[in-house]
Amino acid sequence: MTYFSVLQAECRLALRRKQDIANSLLFFVVVIMLFPIGVSASPSFLAPASSGIIWCAACLASMLALDGVFREDLSDGSIDQWRINGLMVAFVVLGKVLIRWVTFIVPLLVLVPFCGFALSLPPSLMLDTIFSLLVGTPTLFLLAAIGASVTATLRNGAVLMILIVVPLYLPVLIFSTGYVKASDLGVPSNGQIALLLAFLLVTLVLSPFFCSVSLKASAE
Repeated sequence: MTYFSVLQAECRLALRRKQDIANSLLFFVVVIMLFPIGVSASPSFLAPASSGIIWCAACLASMLALDGVFREDLSDGSIDQWRINGLMVAFVVLGKVLIRWVTFIVPLLVLVPFCGFALSLPPSLMLDTIFSLLVGTPTLFLLAAIGASVTATLRNGAVLMILIVVPLYLPVLIFSTGYVKASDLGVPSNGQIALLLAFLLVTLVLSPFFCSVSLKASAE
């Protein structure tokens, strides 16, 4: 067993379970469509809030995309096999999260222009919104992985995962939407991007470690 074989198996699993990603993307679209239907369809209301709505929907959908990502690894003894074969659990976790993120973000970015049109998102902010999602969503997935590892042994751990992860999402949400708003106002927005990249680097180091500790404790 090698890192490549484990990640190759994860890729095959992700392709076989297209329904899991489809459900999270459908949830993303449904959350966005609720705003014009349930609040107001007026462009004067939707346009200023459109990027924030897209980001809130992306935050919720990312948690759904990673819910149960480690559950089968615990139940079938995969984590013990990784350790027996000398694989670092943290590196395997990082690879699994990366694969889940890629399979989620590619179709999500295809949907964003259509969702932006439904929310009256100004065309000038479309690329800024897409860029903010590219920079910010990896951090969301790494944070969601922590919640998924903590709740991996729970049958109904979705609520606990939300309680753990949502407070961690707030800085990413604030600075991502702040970047789009700064671009809209024509003021410098490099600071927000720098902070998002800093969050990514920190979670890139800490998240696999915390997930590894939690999964090892659950496997013992």
